[in-house]
Amino acid sequence: MKKLSVLALFLMLFSFQAEAQVKIGYTNPEVILSQLPEVQSINQEIGDLLERKDSLLAIQALALQKELEDYSAAKDVMSLEQRQQKEQELIEKNKDFEEERQKSLNEVQQRQVTLLQPIENKVYATIKTVADSLGLDLVLNEGSMNSGAFIFYASDDQMNITELVLEKLKQS
Repeated sequence: MKKLSVLALFLMLFSFQAEAQVKIGYTNPEVILSQLPEVQSINQEIGDLLERKDSLLAIQALALQKELEDYSAAKDVMSLEQRQQKEQELIEKNKDFEEERQKSLNEVQQRQVTLLQPIENKVYATIKTVADSLGLDLVLNEGSMNSGAFIFYASDDQMNITELVLEKLKQS
């Protein structure tokens, strides 16, 4: 569906080209973000948070593994009822561990989104400023298919504004 939308947009642009010249530029927001010191600092903070969460989860995983090993060693002397009860307890503990792991991952992802959102907003505002100053009608994302719209083809006379956006961001 996205491909059809992008294709329809390009067909519309080419059909309007006879009436008016459309100036198109492109940029790669991922390249811009990767070169900003603020983003590198955020990545470090997220890495540290992830490491702390992993350490806590590793402790819980070891405790759960120890409990499973103890059960395996003692299950032969347990009654059927005791085994079933212990197995159910271990299943619940494993389920709780998995929920805690998922909660930790969600927390890290949410923190990353919260920290990056203002920087992304600033980058997109700067892209708009550069595009306006160059008189561009449209700026496309040079990024991958996974990050949304992308360029099917760009001739050499199209304008890559990535470096101009980076310069403008460094000035502010």
